Amino acid sequence: MNVATPSRWLMRVITLLLLGYSGLACASPASIQRLSFNEALQAALNQTPEMLISRAQIAEAQGAVKAASGHLLPKLQASYSASGSDGGLNAFGMKLNQGEATFNDFGAAQFNPSDPSSLYIAPDNLNEPGWYSNYQTKLELQVPVYNGGKMRSYLHQARAYLSAARSGDEMARQQLTLKVLQAYEGVHTAKAFVAVAEKAVTAAESYTKLTDKLFTRGVVARNDQLRAQLNLSSVRLRKSEAETYLGKTYDQLRILIGDGDDRPVDVTEVLQVSLPEGSLADLRQKMLEENPGLLALGGKIEASQAEVKIARSDYLPSFNLLLSSEWNNTDWEPGGNQSSMVAGVLSWNLFDFGARRGGVDQANARLSQQRSRLYQARNQLRLQFNAAWRDVALAAERVKVRELAISQAEEAERLERLRYEKGVATMTELLAAQAELDKSRSDLVAANYQQIMQRAGLLLALGRLTPTAISSASLIQ
Repeated sequence: MNVATPSRWLMRVITLLLLGYSGLACASPASIQRLSFNEALQAALNQTPEMLISRAQIAEAQGAVKAASGHLLPKLQASYSASGSDGGLNAFGMKLNQGEATFNDFGAAQFNPSDPSSLYIAPDNLNEPGWYSNYQTKLELQVPVYNGGKMRSYLHQARAYLSAARSGDEMARQQLTLKVLQAYEGVHTAKAFVAVAEKAVTAAESYTKLTDKLFTRGVVARNDQLRAQLNLSSVRLRKSEAETYLGKTYDQLRILIGDGDDRPVDVTEVLQVSLPEGSLADLRQKMLEENPGLLALGGKIEASQAEVKIARSDYLPSFNLLLSSEWNNTDWEPGGNQSSMVAGVLSWNLFDFGARRGGVDQANARLSQQRSRLYQARNQLRLQFNAAWRDVALAAERVKVRELAISQAEEAERLERLRYEKGVATMTELLAAQAELDKSRSDLVAANYQQIMQRAGLLLALGRLTPTAISSASLIQ
């Protein structure tokens, strides 16, 4: 499949210029917002809900990566607490931590060495110490050493989701590019339909005047005059319908770019979508490797694989270090008696009645679902690509036929008009020739639009519908 030649491109520009572009009569030129395609696309990217959601998903995934990375590193905590108690054990523990414990806390004052029975006296200072307070400043360092690979699997999962979010963002961008292209080129198409309708109105008015003259001379009957007037009313109605459609295309473009003040907009460029080089088989293979939608699903599969590893890590032991230092004081001021601790904690869940097995089964099931979604998406994309490939070839052929049909219809209309002026043709034949010409012109407009959109659809399936694939030529406003 070859890229359109410069002569075809020039022919298309000439065709559109010949069809004409009707201005917005109700707005002055200074008040019209004129947009290039890239300006319209950038405005849409900045405000459409789809892109805002996509950017939020990327930010969420980036946050998950930061959180998972943080769990791999030591954690330092600082705390300050105040406590009070009249319980014997609590009060004695506070005194020990403060370095304030004395022999009298054991009831030494109540002990009489010469009286053996005093050994059985319950000391008041130990059992009923009264209210006692402690103020503690503490630093604690937790060092993860081994967790069965769970923390690293969490990080791998977060990175996979981030990759999927970025691929999804690219897919959303290309889908939005297609929408903007559809709206932007839709304005051109609607204008061309209006221009076709205007030509039909001009022709119908000419037929009405001609019929009036011939009726005055007695060449044609009153029936031809009425038929010409009815035809004029019909084509004026079609022009109104075309203008209504044009207004709707402007509304669609205005919504996409986020223009809420209803200021009139207009387009300034004629667009052309380039075709990729390569055979059908080569492009299909690249599509399966490069399509952002498939890459996003691949990232989700990678995340699901990490989830399986996370679930399986519960079967393995974990070991962590704990280092702490604390200061206990009798009043609220920082400082006091300092003490430190180093601990190593080894834990291993040996039996849990199948809870871990259930978690692994759930993770494997979700992985299977993600793989099935990727397989389904690949099949759908193959069908979409094959159809787009054939539609592109058909659209190019359709444009050629429509261009030839216009030249033939114009000549047929010219001949029927001459025959009608000489009285050897009927009004019915003349109107039929004009209707065929109008239809040929409309068909060419539709064919040009379909060709652009079919090419864009092919590039979207390939994952290559970027602004660089859309060339433009400025219009003379």
